[in-house]
Amino acid sequence: MSSGRLSSDPLFQGLTRPTMIMGVSYMYFVINAIVSMITFINTQDFKILLMVAPTVHLIGFLICLKEPRAIELFIIKMAKGYKCVNRGFHGFTNSYDPY
Repeated sequence: MSSGRLSSDPLFQGLTRPTMIMGVSYMYFVINAIVSMITFINTQDFKILLMVAPTVHLIGFLICLKEPRAIELFIIKMAKGYKCVNRGFHGFTNSYDPY
């Protein structure tokens, strides 16, 4: 008789996880690199780069501890688009008409 709790195999978990670089998903690592480089280019200060990159990476590491595909899921959600504020006025459809 089972106890009602699902058991997970470590091999299955390892095969279904996304590619990780230093504890964050590959997509988040690329986003971190882009944000850090843009900040460095705008400020022209190497010390800022050394502060921004680890901070953004730590935030991503904490997010990826809970759900490794959180960034990919967020990107997919944003690609589908927001629901309009005025959808009730237009018959519950997304209409970007200001009136």
